[in-house]
Formats: sequence, structure tokens, C-alpha cells
Amino acid sequence: MLLPKPKDWGSHISISGFFVLPPDDTFTPPPDLLSFLEAGDPPIYIGFGSIVVDNPEAMTSMIFEAIRQAGVRALVSKGWGGLGSTDMELSKNVFLLGNIPHAWLFDRVSVVVHHGGAGTTAASLLSGKPTVVVPFFGDVSYFPFVRTTSNGSQQPFWGDMVANAGAGPKPIAYREQTADKLAQQIQEALQPEMRVSARQIGLRLQRERGCENGVRSFHSSISTKHSRCSIFPERFAVWNVKDRECPLSTLAAGILLQRGLICAKDISM
Repeated sequence: MLLPKPKDWGSHISISGFFVLPPDDTFTPPPDLLSFLEAGDPPIYIGFGSIVVDNPEAMTSMIFEAIRQAGVRALVSKGWGGLGSTDMELSKNVFLLGNIPHAWLFDRVSVVVHHGGAGTTAASLLSGKPTVVVPFFGDVSYFPFVRTTSNGSQQPFWGDMVANAGAGPKPIAYREQTADKLAQQIQEALQPEMRVSARQIGLRLQRERGCENGVRSFHSSISTKHSRCSIFPERFAVWNVKDRECPLSTLAAGILLQRGLICAKDISM
């Protein structure tokens, strides 16, 4: 696991690993994307998902210059921030992306650069690729020009986890990022030792079965006494009659309500 369970956490707390959806077998990549991928070495990926900045032109310029300095081919995701939506001339080494499944895409790149959201971090590490995290949020007072999202506070955390695991360089926050620094991070991520480390972490994460572990933990935490319906024991209880020890399934509650044996105000979840 990327994050071992702390020793001071009790037995009632479990760490399952990442929850990952199965790959979309119906996805068909655009022909121009396939042509770009086949035209040279595996590119890096740069994308910041739902992050929205007030100056996408400046952000795009910084990213393109970092790509030039690093001397790499790159896939740049437009995202919600509209990266690349300018009159700026596009290098032949850069391809602008729309919405492409990460599981498919990350298997075909050399390095992943993103904002450090939990889902994107999981996808990049599971693909076994070195990951450069550029946190946008953490302390909102430091980022007054960026509109926040629900996963903002975890971005520096995941950046540190990736770096501590040896799967990427130390994260540099967006407010401190420059083309020079980003180019150096990309070059660092491309070094053989970091690529080997990321691959080893990916193989380890692929074996952890986070969804199965999470379901198992959930069911083991349910109290048997309160998990079954008092009338239909084969069904799980989701309601309880107030002031009584009488757990009810949806079916049992519906029947009792229909027959007037209980009122809606008598039950609660």
C-alpha cells in the first residue's frame, strides 16, 4: 500500500487501498491521438482536471515552455481550465486532449503531471508511471486567484506521498511553479531509478484489490444484531421504529405503513 496504517489507529479503522473502476472496454481512441502516440517516443501527460485558473493563457504558456525545455513530446489535457485554448502556435511535439479515460491513456505515456487529486493519483500510480504533482490548493489563503474544489486540501498530501514513495519528485505548488522548475521535475521523473520505482509501486497497487477490501471492511463493521430486519430476517434493515428495538427493511416498513400499523413519523433511518 502507498499509505500504511498508522500504529495508533484502532482495529475499527481499516485502509483498503484505492477504489478503482474497471476499465472501459468500449472506449475507441480518436485516430489523430493514435497517430500522435505512434509517431515517436511515449509522450508525457499534463492535465489538471477540474482546476480553473484566472489566467489560462499564462498557464498554457508556462506549460508549453516547460515542455520545450524538457525536450519531450506531450499530451496536454484542456480540462476545465481551457489549457491550449489560445492563439498560441502549437508545437508538433504537443497534442491537445479532450476527455480520455485515464486508465487507457496513462498506460501509453512516460510521465504523468497532474494536480494531486486522489483519483488521478491512483490512476497514475496504478499505471506504474512516475508522477509529478503540482498542488493548486491546500491553504486557500495562498491561492486567492484559483477557484477551489472539494478535493483541494488533499493535493499537497498526495504530492508528498508520491515523492516519499520514490514515484515522483517533490511537489512544487502552483503559486511557486515556473517553466524552469516544471521542466526540471519532468526530467527528474524520467530518470531510470524513478521509472523503476514507479513501476514497482504500480505492480504492488495492482495486487491490493482496494474495492474488495473496502466491501469486506464495510460488511465486517456492521453489527449483526442491527443489520437484519425484525420481520424478514433475510433482508437488511434500513429503518428503525422510534423508542423500540425494531429494525425494519424497506419491504417491512412499507407493509406496516400501508396497513396503518405505524406512521411515517414513527420510523427513522
